[in-house]
Amino acid sequence: MKLGLYTVLLFAVLPLQAQLAYNGSVVDAVSGEPLPFVNIGVVDRAIGTVSDEEGNFLLEFRREKVGPADVLRISSLGYEATEILLSRLEQSTTHFTFRLKPSPIGLDEVIVSTAELFEVEEEVGYPNMMGRGIGYWKDSVALGGELGSRIRVDKGLRRLNALFFQVLDNPSDSVQLRVNIYKTDIKSTYPGTNANKSGKSILHTLRKGESLVVIDLSFADIWVSEDFIVSLELLGVYGTGQVGLSLPAGSSPGGESFRRYASQSRWERLEESVMGFSVQSTLYTDNPRRLPKARVVRKREKNEKEISGYVFHAGNPLREASIRNYTRNERVQTDKWGRYTTIISKGDILSVSYPGMLEIVVEVEEPRNFNFQLKRN
Repeated sequence: MKLGLYTVLLFAVLPLQAQLAYNGSVVDAVSGEPLPFVNIGVVDRAIGTVSDEEGNFLLEFRREKVGPADVLRISSLGYEATEILLSRLEQSTTHFTFRLKPSPIGLDEVIVSTAELFEVEEEVGYPNMMGRGIGYWKDSVALGGELGSRIRVDKGLRRLNALFFQVLDNPSDSVQLRVNIYKTDIKSTYPGTNANKSGKSILHTLRKGESLVVIDLSFADIWVSEDFIVSLELLGVYGTGQVGLSLPAGSSPGGESFRRYASQSRWERLEESVMGFSVQSTLYTDNPRRLPKARVVRKREKNEKEISGYVFHAGNPLREASIRNYTRNERVQTDKWGRYTTIISKGDILSVSYPGMLEIVVEVEEPRNFNFQLKRN
C-alpha cells in the first residue's frame, strides 16, 4: 500500500453497540497495587482496551463478534500474561479483578570480547517526512490501538537513546501515548517480542500545540542488533471524545508499517509506508570502517560552536538543571549560578529540564547563546 498525501494509515473504528460489557480492575498479584495501562482484549479481534491510571477498565463489544473459543488476554510489561476463554467468564458478574504475577527478571546474554569497541552516534529511521504525506489516527480508535514502522539498520549491537517525531495536528487537550519497541517475529516478520525489558512503560503525554516530540528511551536500556519496529500506542484522549492525531508519513522503498485497532488485536501490514519516526542510537562496533569519515568529522567540527547561558525559574538561577543534546547524546548541568556551557550545531535537538519543572525542547536553528526560563509543571 503506497502512501499518498492524505492516506489514512489507521482507519476509523466505528463505535461499538455494547451488548456485552466487562467492567473490572487489574492489580499486582503480590502487592495488590492497581496496575495502570494494562492491555485487555480479545485475541486477534478488534476488541480491546487499556486500564486507566487506577487500574480500572471497561471492555464493551457486540455478542455476535465473538465465539465461545475466543480468548481474553490481559498483559503488561514486567508481568506474566493471563489468558481466559470468554466462555468461562460469568456474564452475570458485574466486576472482574485480574491479578497479574510479576515476571521473573531475566538476564540478557553477556558477550565477552577482547576487541576494541568504537561508539558511533547514529540517527536511524525516517526524519525527513515533512510534506510527503500524513498518517493519522481518526475518530474512535480503541484504546490499545497501535501504529508502527520498521526501522531498518545495519546489523550490529546498538543502544536506543531517544525517539523523535513531528506532530502535524492534535485537536485534543492531551493524548496519552506509550512507545513500544518490538523485535521482528522471525516467522512472520510482524511485530514480535517487546524489546523493552525494563518493566517500565515508555509514556508520553502529548499536549495541544506540541509540534516536535522528543521521548527519552535511555532509562529503559533497550538494545537491538538488527531491524526493529517503533510503535505508538493510544492509552487515553482528554478534552474531546475523539482522536485526530496526525503525523508526517510517506512512502519508502522497502518500508513497512503495521497497525492494529485495539489491545491484543491482529497486526496488519502496510507495504512501502512509513511514519516519520527517527531514533538516536549508539552503535558499538569493532569495525573502524563504521566510524564517520574524516571529511564528515571535519565538516561537523566546522559547524560546531561552544555556547553558554543560564537556566532560571521565576528569575532565580537553577543549580544542576540538565541540558541534554539528544542529537549528540551528550548532557551537561548548570553550576551553582545556573550557568551551563556546551557544544552545539545547527539542527541539534536540545532539552532543558529540572525536577518539578516543565521540560523545554528546542531544535537549534542558529548556534548561539541561549537562556532558558522554566515553569512549574
